[in-house]
Amino acid sequence: MNAADETIGVYGAVDHIRDELIWLDAGLRALLDLGGNDPFVDPLAAFRGLVVSREELLEEESAEMAESKARAWQDYAAFRRESEEQTSERARDIPGLPLYALASSLRLTVWEYRCVVLCLAVEVDRNYEKWYGYLNDDATAKTATVDLALRLLGDSEDDRKLGRVLLGRDGKLRRWLLQPPGDESSAQALKSPLRLDERVVTFLLDTEKLDGRLGECVESLDPEQYPELAWEGAGEVEDVLRQVIDSWPADSLPVVMLWGARGGGKRALMHRLAARRRQRLLVVSLASLPSEPERLRTVMDHLIREALMTDSIIAFEEENGGWKERLSQGQLRDSLRDYADHAGRPLVAWIARDRSAVGELPLPEGSAFWSTELPPPVARVRAELWQKQAAELGEAASSPGAPDYGTLAVELADRFHFTPGQIATAWRQALVLAAGRGDVLPSRADLAAAARGQFRHRLAQHAVAIEPRRSWEDLIIPDESLDLIREACKRYMLREQVLGGWGLGGRLTYGTGVHLLFAGPPGTGKTMAAEVVAGELGLELYRVDLSRIVSKYIGETEQRLRELFEEARQSGAILFFDEGDALFGKRTEVKDAHDRYANMEAAYLLQLIEAYDGVTILATNLMQNLDEALLRRMSVIVKFPFPSAEDRARIFASLLPVGVPRDEDLDLPFLAQRVEVSGGHIKNIVLAAAFLAASGHQPIGMTHMVRSARAELQKLGKIPMRGAFAPYSE
Repeated sequence: MNAADETIGVYGAVDHIRDELIWLDAGLRALLDLGGNDPFVDPLAAFRGLVVSREELLEEESAEMAESKARAWQDYAAFRRESEEQTSERARDIPGLPLYALASSLRLTVWEYRCVVLCLAVEVDRNYEKWYGYLNDDATAKTATVDLALRLLGDSEDDRKLGRVLLGRDGKLRRWLLQPPGDESSAQALKSPLRLDERVVTFLLDTEKLDGRLGECVESLDPEQYPELAWEGAGEVEDVLRQVIDSWPADSLPVVMLWGARGGGKRALMHRLAARRRQRLLVVSLASLPSEPERLRTVMDHLIREALMTDSIIAFEEENGGWKERLSQGQLRDSLRDYADHAGRPLVAWIARDRSAVGELPLPEGSAFWSTELPPPVARVRAELWQKQAAELGEAASSPGAPDYGTLAVELADRFHFTPGQIATAWRQALVLAAGRGDVLPSRADLAAAARGQFRHRLAQHAVAIEPRRSWEDLIIPDESLDLIREACKRYMLREQVLGGWGLGGRLTYGTGVHLLFAGPPGTGKTMAAEVVAGELGLELYRVDLSRIVSKYIGETEQRLRELFEEARQSGAILFFDEGDALFGKRTEVKDAHDRYANMEAAYLLQLIEAYDGVTILATNLMQNLDEALLRRMSVIVKFPFPSAEDRARIFASLLPVGVPRDEDLDLPFLAQRVEVSGGHIKNIVLAAAFLAASGHQPIGMTHMVRSARAELQKLGKIPMRGAFAPYSE
C-alpha cells in the first residue's frame, strides 16, 4: 500500500480516495500489530488464516496486554481523526468529489462513510485483498467483512453496536450501496462479506456517468447543459413552476405533471428546473421499462440508487397510456416511496401527452401533486418559428425563384397547431423530401407533406384513411354550396386570429370546432367535397368505420367513440362520418332498455362533437332523420342537390382528361340531357365506356357511352324509352 500521492494538477476523485486510505492503512497496521505479527514470538503468524493452533485457542490475554492494546488503539483513533480532518480541509472547497457527494446526498453517518472507504479500498488496489484475508483469518475472504468493519471503524462497544444497526437490512448501506449477501439471513453474520455494488464503485471512481444497466430506459441530463426556451410562453410556465416548487411542503414528495402535445418543450422545461437546483435529471421511458415484475423491481432499484447517489430529479416520460396495463403500479409506488424517504431533495416529474389525475398515477401517499399544460404557441409565434427555420437556409431562402417562406410560414402556422419541436422536425423532413427531388429548397408541397407526417395516432383502429386527390375544380356543385364550403375552410384557417387574437376563445368553453353537414342524394359529391376540404386544409381525412365503432355490448360504443375523438384531437385529422344518420339519428321515445341505451349513445356523441375543436364532416342522404340537436351543433350545412343538365355535362367533361382518346361523335351535352343521374353514376358510365372502347381498340365514342349508360340506368331500375338515345341508339 502507498500513502496518498502528491497532488499534481487537478485534485480528483482518485486523489481524494487515496487521501482517505491513509487512515485505513494505519488502521489495518494497528489491527495487525494488536493481533501479533512477530514470527519469533508466533511461529504460525505467517500461516494466519490457514492454520489454527491449540495454543492460540487456550491463550489468555493479560491485563497489561489489554491496556497496551487500548493505548495503541487510542493513538490510532487520534491519528484517524487527524487524517480525516486534513483530508476534509484539503477537499472542502473542491466541488463534485464523488465521495463527498455520496455522503451528502445519502446523508451518511461517519461510521457509514468509513465503511464505504473500507469496501472501496479493494477496488482501488488489490493489495488490500491480502490484508483483508489475513485479518479475516480466512485467506479466501478477500473483501471486507462485518467483523472487520466492526473492529476497524469504531472506537468503543457503542460504536460496534451502532455498526451492527447500520449494516442491517433496512440500513442505507445494505439497501443502496452494498451487494446483497448470498444468504439474506446472514446479512449481519460476522463473516458476511461487504462489497460495494458495481455502480457505486464506478460512481466513486468517476468512470461512469450513468449505470450501464439503465441505458435502455433512462437518459441522464446534466445541469451544465440545459437548453434555451423554445418560445416565451414556456417561460411563463417555468416561472409559475419555480414558485410552486419553492413553496412546496418540506414533508411531502413533490410531483409535477407537465402535459401537452409532443415537442412542446416539457422535457426541456424540467431540465432547466433541475439545472436551477443544480441537480441532474433522469428521464425514464415508461415504454422501455420491463414488464416482468422481478426485472422491473431490479431496474427500479438501480434507478432509485442512481437518483440518490447523484442527487437527481426523476422524470417519467409517458409515450402512451399502455404502461398502466403493462407495469406494476404497486412496484412503481414502492420505489418512489423509497426515493422520497432517502433522497435529500426529492422531486418527481411526470411528462405526458394527456392530463392525468393524481389518483391515476402510482404515487406514494403524502405526495404533493401539481399539474399544468404546456400548450402549443400561438399562431404568431408559430409563424416566427417557421420563419426561423427558413432563415437557417441563408441566402438561398431569398434567392430568385425561391418559395415565399414568409407567406408560407403564416399559412403553415394557421393550418397546423404545432409545438416548436414538431416544427423543427417537420422542417428537417421537408429538407429530406426536397433532396429526394434533387432540390435544396423545400417547396410548399414538401412542407405540407412533412407537416402531415408529424401526426402520430391510432385512428386506423376505428377509421379508414382517405387520401385527398380532388381539387376545387373537380367539385361540380352550385356556387352557393361551393361558397359555404370555402367559408368553412376559412373559418378553420382563421380561428387562431378570431379565438386567440381577438379573444373570443376566452368566452367560449366549447363549440369552437368546425363541423360541416353535407346533405344530398347519393353520388352528388359529398365524399369528393370532404377530400377537397382535407386537401385545402392540409389535414388527414379518416372515414369512420361504423363496424369498428358500434358494439352490442353496453358502454363499449361510447368508449370507442371517446378513443376516436381523442386520437383525432391529437392528430388534427378530419373525421368523416359517411351515412351519418346511422349514428346521429333522432332519439326515440324510451320503450325498453335498448331505446334508453341507444339514446345515451346519441347524446354522448353529440357531447363529443360539441367539445371537439377540430374538423368533422357528416354526410347523409336523409337529412330529415337527423336529430335536431345535431343540426344546432353544425357550423355549416351544405346541400348537394341533384345535378342539372348543365352540371351533368361538366361532370362528364371533368371525368375525361386530355389524354383520353375521343371519337369525333362524342356528344357530352346530349348525354347529359338524356341521362338524369348523379355524379357517382356518371363516373360509372364513363369508366365502363372507357373499358368498352379499350377492348375494341377504339377511341371512346357515343356507341360506348350509350351502351354503358343503358346498363347503369337498368341498375337503377330505369328502363330507357325506345329512341331515347336516337340517333346514337344501337
